[in-house]
Amino acid sequence: MPFIAAHLDPERAVCALLDGELVGLAGYQLDGRSLTGGSAAAVLRAYGRVRGLPRLLLLALFERRPAPGQLVMDGIAVDARMRGRGVGSLLLQEVAALATEAGCREIRLDVIDTNPRARALYERRGFTAVRTERTPYLRRLLGFGAVTTMRRTLGPGEAA
Repeated sequence: MPFIAAHLDPERAVCALLDGELVGLAGYQLDGRSLTGGSAAAVLRAYGRVRGLPRLLLLALFERRPAPGQLVMDGIAVDARMRGRGVGSLLLQEVAALATEAGCREIRLDVIDTNPRARALYERRGFTAVRTERTPYLRRLLGFGAVTTMRRTLGPGEAA
């Protein structure tokens, strides 16, 4: 985790705070920057060739670049104690407002098959599935066997 912490861009995150405590976070990619970063050279410096190359291969499998007019969500996390209380919906609403202000017409995200609550949230917030990529060979390594890409078109009145 020190590598990830050293390569976070706080300007590409929306945070939910309750009494000063972080209870939710949504990361996104916009204008060539994302919540998490780190070049291939940085990965190899941090982990060496033997441990770094497999990490780079995994990262390459999940590379997601936005299309023109599109904001890509890097991820969303809500404290387990706060789930079901609207935190995720508020984070998605704020990301939609940021995307609209930036001139984006669409938000794209990926959800894994082992997170049906997240998928249900995205569907309630207007996202529709456009593609599912089955990755059974990664189930033992990463804990999931499929990734579904979802999209939501933005309306002009979504700016907060």
